[in-house]
Amino acid sequence: MKRASIGLAWLVGVALALGLALGGPGQPAQAQQEGVGAGAGFKFGVDARALAMGGAFVAVADGYSAPYWNPAGLGLAMGTRIGGMNTNKFGLGINFNYVGAAFELMGFRVGGAFLGSLISDIEVFGPDGQPAGTVNSTDLLFVGSVAMPFSLDGLAFMIGGSGKYYTHSLAGEQGTGFGFDVGLLFAMGPNLMLGAAVTDVGGTRIEWTTGAVDRVDQGVRVGAAFRLLEPLPLTLAAQFDVDTGLLRAGAELQLTPQIALRAGAMKPQEGDLQFTAGAGLALGAFQVDAAFVQNAVLGNSLVLSGEFAF
Repeated sequence: MKRASIGLAWLVGVALALGLALGGPGQPAQAQQEGVGAGAGFKFGVDARALAMGGAFVAVADGYSAPYWNPAGLGLAMGTRIGGMNTNKFGLGINFNYVGAAFELMGFRVGGAFLGSLISDIEVFGPDGQPAGTVNSTDLLFVGSVAMPFSLDGLAFMIGGSGKYYTHSLAGEQGTGFGFDVGLLFAMGPNLMLGAAVTDVGGTRIEWTTGAVDRVDQGVRVGAAFRLLEPLPLTLAAQFDVDTGLLRAGAELQLTPQIALRAGAMKPQEGDLQFTAGAGLALGAFQVDAAFVQNAVLGNSLVLSGEFAF
């Protein structure tokens, strides 16, 4: 128990201290959740498995989506993992895609990811208030990640980091910027995992060809995942997004080696409880997942993803 208390305090303390020291105040919780502001379109989350569990994935992150949720999770993604996701966000015609990979290179666990969000035919208006045509908005994010084990005072941790390149385009103008994420994982024995991640450490500057400067605010995630093996494999996970005040919780029940059922919930700092649900089907080395993500403000989303494990 003493070892667990020390590990939990150290892990959460590092995440919060880094977050508070390097970043200023973030955007309001509701604004970030609904995709307002620089880079906010990527805050929706990725991977139908993770989203069906309410996005409570910072302490799970054991597959191709680790570069997004917690780069330290690459250490849990055994073998080579390649996967992708697609959704029409909120049913509003926002085409959101993710492709990720995790593998071993020169003794390190490494990964990469691509995120793309496209909104087509956005109507614009002239100074007189009359329609002046349409434009497209494209947001892209490229991620490279690495993870490695280390120890401190006899405690074994996994630490990971990511470099990120943002590129946004709107009405012929382009904005670009470089950012960084860091993540930690600590195994409290065979059943309990603690996780923390700081995204866009210190805030990421997006510089536009117009001369304008935008900012992707720093985020801090802390969470835990508890796994039971009897009578059926069950994972219970919880996560708190410190910067937005969003509380996430989720569960995954492995009914058979091929079939998994998932459910979760998200509670914004202001707003109603929102629910998620989904299922997964394993077909040999390939797994396909589906998720339903409720959003009472913008509309619901159906997410599909697939992953190859070698």
